[in-house]
Amino acid sequence: MLGYWRTHDDYQLWLKSKLISLVPEHEAEIRFYGSLVEKVYVLNLDPLKEIVAPMYSLIGRPAHNQPELFRALVVMLHCKTQDPTKFVAVLRSSLVLAAICGFEGQTPGVGTFYDLLARLWLADAPQKAVKVPPSKGRKRPKSGDKLKPKHPGIIKKLVDKALQGRVIEKRPERVLQAILKECAVIPSSKLGLLGNPDNLAISGDGSPVRTGASPRGKKLCQCPAQGIYHCQCERSFTDPTANWGWDSYHEQWFYGHTLYSITSADSFNDLPIYLRFVQGSRHDSVTFVFAWVELLKLYPEFKFSKALLDSAHDVYDIYRLLNANRTQAFIDLNKRNKGHNIYSGPLTVNDNGVPICIANLPMLNWGFNNDRCRIKWRCPHYKDRSKCPKSPECSPSKYGRVVYTKPDWDLRIFTPIPRGSKAWKAIYARRSTVERTFKRILVDYKIENARCRSNKRWFWQATIAALNQHLDAQVALLKPSILSEVGIKTISKAA
Repeated sequence: MLGYWRTHDDYQLWLKSKLISLVPEHEAEIRFYGSLVEKVYVLNLDPLKEIVAPMYSLIGRPAHNQPELFRALVVMLHCKTQDPTKFVAVLRSSLVLAAICGFEGQTPGVGTFYDLLARLWLADAPQKAVKVPPSKGRKRPKSGDKLKPKHPGIIKKLVDKALQGRVIEKRPERVLQAILKECAVIPSSKLGLLGNPDNLAISGDGSPVRTGASPRGKKLCQCPAQGIYHCQCERSFTDPTANWGWDSYHEQWFYGHTLYSITSADSFNDLPIYLRFVQGSRHDSVTFVFAWVELLKLYPEFKFSKALLDSAHDVYDIYRLLNANRTQAFIDLNKRNKGHNIYSGPLTVNDNGVPICIANLPMLNWGFNNDRCRIKWRCPHYKDRSKCPKSPECSPSKYGRVVYTKPDWDLRIFTPIPRGSKAWKAIYARRSTVERTFKRILVDYKIENARCRSNKRWFWQATIAALNQHLDAQVALLKPSILSEVGIKTISKAA
């Protein structure tokens, strides 16, 4: 059962008094951890209690220090440590670090941390898999290309299920996603760090994460003793969900998982609002369907007005999925899909959906009519029709030739804000915010160094790193004065 839970206000008061008592002997160490002290001071774990309470029995021995344990995981990632075993040793050697986490007296052991990690993951502990060594199996993609989905037509099937409101998949990580929401995303939104929640633009993408497990596994057969070293017998694999994927940026194969993130594109702190780990071979367009359905369920209080995605998501069914939520799609065109538009009307249009007049010139966009849900296009020489070589054959109107296009003719090419326009490019430029999210999580907080061997451990690491990222932005905005209140005059940029 869940034991005593110290509230955030009580923790703040206790931390101040504890640091004041430690200042005479440990001032230098407190100053060194100055940025960490400010971070945990603004981290409100009160919403965490309601989320994790159903994970504990109503009877039995009380589980104490649960908010302190979670806070310690945040501290661990801040200190660029990924192994709880090593962090426990560091924690026991530092009174200041133990106080920052909120521990009084003896600090918890390694098993206590792993128990918390397992308790909040809604699936059994991953077991070693016994199987034939996996192979890449598919042809190496061309330069800049990504692997195609394994099953043709799978995106259409998934989108059809999503639009019917059917549950696509259960997720063992849903408790951690709720924690990220309540303890990081919602506080950042209230501070205005995400943008307008009623008109939010999001950016989504995937990034490869190499597992610490071997792709060759451990041999269980006796073939090596017989001089056979390249057999296809079953082997033991410590990361059962990892497989081969294609890293299109580095143009090489990798063995592991894909971290998919949806980031607020309006956030200039590149703050993630949703994370998901999938197999390395899964295509980003497939992952997005799952992610989008889960995102809408997770954040009913947000209105997602724009979705900024790369060319891997350039699939008609994804446009259909976004349009059902009245979300404008800003998706880069996939070169492989050139010439495969579904529009076959009387107008001649270019790849960006701009009508071409009889003089073979692109017409000028004259805005989007919300009432009639159509885009107005005007003659490129409307100011001086005498400059047009086809003027005698064109419209006799003084206003010039006008045509209209409707997005529902072809959601991919007739976008409300025309492709290639300055407005479209300005909005799409914010897509790179998700790339910076990956840099913060994987590089700055060094979770790639963890070399984990399970989806559970990877997701825990990424979630705590994302929470730290939100706290960094909140501290920069709020500028808490706890250090000056406990008698520390200078703030070190270390730690």
